[in-house]
Amino acid sequence: MVMRKLIPLLLILIVVVSGCLFKPPAEVRFSVDKTLVRPGGTIHVMILVNNTGKVGLTGATLVLGDDSFQILQEPKFPEVLPVGDAVQLVWILRAPMKPGVYNLKLSLELTDELKRSWTGFYGQFRITVSSEAGPSDDVEISVEAPSVISGGETADITVVIKNKLDVPIELRDLSFNLFNGMKIVSANALPATVDGNGEVRVSYTVKAPYAYREGYISAILRYAISGAEGSTVKSFPMKVVWRPWNQSREVLKEAYGLKYHWVTDEYIVDGYWMELYNSTSEFNRTELRNIALKVIGDAESESQAAEAIYGWMMRTYSLGDTTSSLEPSKILQQDRISYAEAQILITAMLRSVDIPARIITLSNGTDCTLRPMTEFYTADGWYIVDVRHGFVGSIDEYIASPYFPKIYQLVTRDGYRVVAQAPATLKGHEHVDVTGDFLANLEDRLLKMVTERLNPELRSKLMIVMNNLDENERLYALFLFASAPSEDDLNRVLSEYSTGKIEQDVKTMYEFYKNMTWRDDFTRYWKIFAGEV
Repeated sequence: MVMRKLIPLLLILIVVVSGCLFKPPAEVRFSVDKTLVRPGGTIHVMILVNNTGKVGLTGATLVLGDDSFQILQEPKFPEVLPVGDAVQLVWILRAPMKPGVYNLKLSLELTDELKRSWTGFYGQFRITVSSEAGPSDDVEISVEAPSVISGGETADITVVIKNKLDVPIELRDLSFNLFNGMKIVSANALPATVDGNGEVRVSYTVKAPYAYREGYISAILRYAISGAEGSTVKSFPMKVVWRPWNQSREVLKEAYGLKYHWVTDEYIVDGYWMELYNSTSEFNRTELRNIALKVIGDAESESQAAEAIYGWMMRTYSLGDTTSSLEPSKILQQDRISYAEAQILITAMLRSVDIPARIITLSNGTDCTLRPMTEFYTADGWYIVDVRHGFVGSIDEYIASPYFPKIYQLVTRDGYRVVAQAPATLKGHEHVDVTGDFLANLEDRLLKMVTERLNPELRSKLMIVMNNLDENERLYALFLFASAPSEDDLNRVLSEYSTGKIEQDVKTMYEFYKNMTWRDDFTRYWKIFAGEV
């Protein structure tokens, strides 16, 4: 029997600049789990990145040379891969639907802590797509696992390893690429060997995070046959649903920790609001709960519940600027409400279904009612509902929206603060300064969001531009790019413009507009940059 193995490809980047040789930042090994696949089938690209440079690595981008293949799922890169450490990354690709022989060219781009990009890591594999492809691996793994589990629960995963050879194989390691926050809490010992034509079963127990997750989990087996190493991968779909409204008080306290009080607090806004509007924001969670449960229906996460409540509100009410009440039960009965009233009602409804939620506003030191929005908490951090601008998403998605630059200018130029309403006694101003949640590491967070929206081949171009701008110009450029109406618009413009033109246009626009009062919607400035107005 002919043994088929993965053949790793080790490529080391050598950069030549001005006649000098510079040591590459990493050693990279490419491999694929199969070279024969059915039309539309999956292929696993495994890349081992060993940091041999002088600083930590912070990201890896895989670029496909053949757009017939599609990336189904990308791995999560460590926040920082320290010097001397290595990480095994697994990309899941979908093969072309048309049978044939394809030359799959791969390139990897690494970024480091100094925001430098490193290219020149390449892999190439000849992939045959055929409807006659079938199970032929000499070492095969299958997985028995539930397809859906609830957040916080444990689940059993059993990996079945089959040796189709006549000779025994040595098992070196069995690891998993799990969802973010998922942990292995117990495991059977991995047997040392599997007899010829034998089979072993290895069981694991994993605990799901208190969060929504959906995608593929990968089991990666490393083995050896007569000293020759090989590996195989099996990916299986799973979904974690998290419905806090079905959980006990004890579970909610464990899930949300110190944020749990944002569920039980009885007031939405502070005493300053009460005096201004002659109304209280106190509400009965039980009364609202039945209404909110009907609205959210079969939602499977805090975010889905928030989107359902927002959508219901948009269908139910006409919106304006006149606030008549702060009391959720009275707001509920109206047919026309203000944006502030909408935010109060959304916050109360989220709390009624056990989702930590609060009102955040801008404060100038006297007035703390400006630009109200709702924040709700998840295991992945705070999310925002901005009714006025029709936005529901994470804080990082919000700072990379056209609606944040105006807030940034008000905070950094005009001295405003972003505050979370935290009333307990209704004796005037009671709020918590959360400005840091929005401004901390702002450039890095914006760069990450914009980079994710770019086609991989344009990411190096973006970094060249960033490196030629000063700190203020970089931030302005990122605000521009983040305000593109769509990813297609962003990629089209950055593809058509040269780096020199992008840099010059950013510099010119920044100098012209930096001392002006920016518009509420930054899309206007993107249109100017893109030559549309």
